Parts: sequence; structure tokens; C-alpha cells
Amino acid sequence: MIKHVALVILVLVGCSQTPSPQGPATRVEQERAVIPARDEAMQRWQAIIADEFRVPAGTTAAALVPELVAYLGSPDPARRDGIGYEVLATWIDKRVLADAEVAALAQQLITGTRDANVLRRSFSLLVLSVVVRRDAATPALTDDLRRAILAAAHTHAQRETDLRGHVGAQGWIHAAAHAADLLAQLAKLTLFGETERATMLDAVAGFTSRRHGHILAYGEDGRLAAAVLAAVKRGVAKPALEAWLQKVVAPLKERNTPVFDAPKFAAQRNARNLMFTLFVQVSLTAEPTAGERELLETLRALLAG
Repeated sequence: MIKHVALVILVLVGCSQTPSPQGPATRVEQERAVIPARDEAMQRWQAIIADEFRVPAGTTAAALVPELVAYLGSPDPARRDGIGYEVLATWIDKRVLADAEVAALAQQLITGTRDANVLRRSFSLLVLSVVVRRDAATPALTDDLRRAILAAAHTHAQRETDLRGHVGAQGWIHAAAHAADLLAQLAKLTLFGETERATMLDAVAGFTSRRHGHILAYGEDGRLAAAVLAAVKRGVAKPALEAWLQKVVAPLKERNTPVFDAPKFAAQRNARNLMFTLFVQVSLTAEPTAGERELLETLRALLAG
């Protein structure tokens, strides 16, 4: 049923004229966004970080969360990555924020995944991965909230159109990689079974086989593969796994046309990269689970044509 896929993959490996992964030239102005100058608020946060992330006297961590969430959408990586993400991640991991405060933050971040600002969308996903990591270690979120986080990740994977990697002065956007990090953490939650893990795989397919037009060339394949393996390790029904692989490789089975189809080409490259990365990663697993062995067997059959 999947004849000639391996041949198409090999042909794609040899293609030398690969379109730029950065996307349309119309995004150039966005990449040159003015980075705000260092101000009092930034200095205050840098002092907090230098003081080992201690909450200043006279306030609480929860009271400062809105300011940090706002930084997640900043065009300045020093504010977004260095303050917004770093402080939130530290306060979540070190339990500076109480369980109820983390749950309230998660609700804000879910809303952030639908924001008009791609940086807010992307970094909301990344902070959610830290929230879920804490919950996997010490469960505290409600089941409804866990399901809402999974739904937000899946919706993002099916709809995100700005999948650029590093964009110069603004630093990393990396929406696909951040979603992959979240999916990998969601796969660890004991609440979820094979149905939810199949949903996680479908989210990964949204980044690889969907015609969004971006070649994911900034290490996203490795992080997406990690999400797949995290789900497979905990169990995915064989029919669901095979159906997912068929969806991923569907672009590779399409015939090329005289007119270059950039979105199709991008989907083919993304599918090919994910399959090879998965094959290498699972092949190097020292003690593979039954699910990982099944994935390796299926990949071997697929690549052999």
C-alpha cells in the first residue's frame, strides 16, 4: 500500500535546492521589530533573578505572574526567554507557586495559545510543558484541566501557520518545538490512555504532513520524535500507530508535478526528517518497550517499501 515511499524518500535526500525554512519574505519586517530598551521593570526582574529568584518583600509570586505572562509575548528575548520563561519555570519547578496558583496560570496559558501574537502562543506552550512536568511528578491539576491542555496543544498543531525557528534579533519562535515539548510531558500523565496518546500523535502529524509551507529545519524533528516516543513507550494501539504513520508519509506518496509545489515539498521534507529521526532514536534505545519495538518494526517495513 505504501510502495515507492522509500524511493521518494531517497530522492528527497538528494535534493540540493531546498527552499529557505524561514517562510515568506513578507515576514522580514516582523523579524526587524524594535527591541525595547532596558527599563526599570527589566532591571527589577534581573535583580530578582540575581537573588536566586526570591520573591521581593511586600509582594507575592502570584501577584507578579501577570507581568511575567505579558513578557511571554515580548519581541525581546531577554524579557521573553530570560525573564518571562525562566522565572515562571523556576517558580513552577521549585513550588514557589502553590498548586492552585499553577492551575490558574495554566488557564491563562491555554488562552495564550490562541493569542494573535505568535510569540505569546509559542511560549505559552513552553511554560505549559513545565506545568505538566510538575503535575506528572506530583499530580495536582484537575482531569478537566489536563484534558484542556491536551486539546489546546492539538488545536495549535492543526492551526499554527507561523512555524519559523530563529528569526534574528527576536530570537526563537519555535512554536512546533515548544508544542512537541508539551506533548512529550502530556504523554507521561497517568490519566491519559491509548486514545489520548493517539491524539498526541495526531498533533505531531499536524506539524509534519499538514500543508503549512514551512520546512522544520531547526531541530524540530528531534523534539517531535521525542514526543512520539514518549507516547509509544506508554502504549499506542497497533492500528492507531499504523494509521498515524500512513498519515505522516502521505505527502511522500504523492506524485511530483511539473509545477513546483512548495507546501507539498515542505510536507515531504518534514515527513522524511521525522521518519529518519524516529528510526535512529528508537534503534538506539537500549531497552525498548513493546511499543517501541513495534514502532521500529513498522518503520523498517515502511522504509523497505
